[in-house]
Amino acid sequence: MSDTPKTSEKKLKTPSARSLSRLGAVLALYQMDIAGTDLNIIIDEFINARGPSALEVDSQDSMQVDLSTMDKELFKDILHGMVANQKEIDIAVHGRLNADWPMARIDTTLRAILRAGGYEMLKRNDIPPKVIINEYVEMSKAFFDGRETNMINGVLDSIAKDIRAL
Repeated sequence: MSDTPKTSEKKLKTPSARSLSRLGAVLALYQMDIAGTDLNIIIDEFINARGPSALEVDSQDSMQVDLSTMDKELFKDILHGMVANQKEIDIAVHGRLNADWPMARIDTTLRAILRAGGYEMLKRNDIPPKVIINEYVEMSKAFFDGRETNMINGVLDSIAKDIRAL
């Protein structure tokens, strides 16, 4: 038997600049939805942020997220693109939701994730659908349990199947 204690902790992976830009975009969309913050103000706040910001994961924890290394161009593209195409994105997402849970009724964070992922799926043909789905599903695990994560996977996968080959 070894004297070395076994650890079940996973080695934390440093998120890529593109993953951080997607997370930043979701956080920005959330803030725009909750506080009604103007697009240009929110972009300026996130691009010029200094250091990590607290991200509430659940009622007992929070984690620090440093967005300083995010891909700023992708971040801005997602925000500008979602705002410019919100009606089309909302229609695409809404059409895949349960009739009892329209866009206006779902959680604000979930709505932000679906809108950002919906924008990329509908308007960013240069990014493979599998990458988009994986990025937003993995991100959602920081916020939700399996049900919401499964919903994000199902909605984005359905959009992908309708508009382009996987």
